[in-house]
Amino acid sequence: MALDYQPLFVLSGGMLLQERKLAVITNNLANMDTPSFKKDLLEVSSWYTDMGSQVLHNSPENPANNFIYPMMSGVFTDMSQGPLRETGNTLDLAIDGEGFFAVRTPDGIRYTRKGNFRLDREGFLVTEEGYRVLDRGNNDIQIRGSRIEVDREGNIYTDGVLSSTLGVWSLQDSQKLGEDLFVGTPQPAREFHIKQGFIELSNVNAILEMVRLIETSRAHETYARLIQAVDEVQGRVNNIVR
Repeated sequence: MALDYQPLFVLSGGMLLQERKLAVITNNLANMDTPSFKKDLLEVSSWYTDMGSQVLHNSPENPANNFIYPMMSGVFTDMSQGPLRETGNTLDLAIDGEGFFAVRTPDGIRYTRKGNFRLDREGFLVTEEGYRVLDRGNNDIQIRGSRIEVDREGNIYTDGVLSSTLGVWSLQDSQKLGEDLFVGTPQPAREFHIKQGFIELSNVNAILEMVRLIETSRAHETYARLIQAVDEVQGRVNNIVR
């Protein structure tokens, strides 16, 4: 009698999927207090496989030999805007609407919505990590003066004189990197307003993420118990065959 390993194959795939979901949820919760953080979501699909030797996406051919195997299609980022919180800090800038700030990093120009900026020793507007913020022409923004005002369009006035304009960009085919940075094909953003003295909070809903964490943890435990039960049954069958 040949042992049927299909149940273990399917259950193992399901458990690994729950582990990946747990990693995504845990990362979301860890960054819930990070300004402008965008939560990740896991996209799941069902695949048909022929005895585990060939994977066919959504192909019910030869149904007698095929079985459904849960697969992760990928992780995508929820780009919905987080709530805006007033800080009163002159250099805290939030984008209300679409768009990203452009910043210069050692790896080139990157884009972020995190606007808790500061001035470095040379008077350049920089991010928390020290990356210089760029204007519409991708030039570093240097501020000289004591009174700084930023209007809704991103125009920066120093002591009442227009000194620069923030570059705010929409991204096509955006890809999330570390440090809340993104890459993509930039185009000038149109539907936005800059709010001075505000920061954008993360779009992570702590209650919903905790519910998902509990549900996923329970699902993972269930898969683990089922794998153990199936393994024990197949072990007994194997002993009988011998």
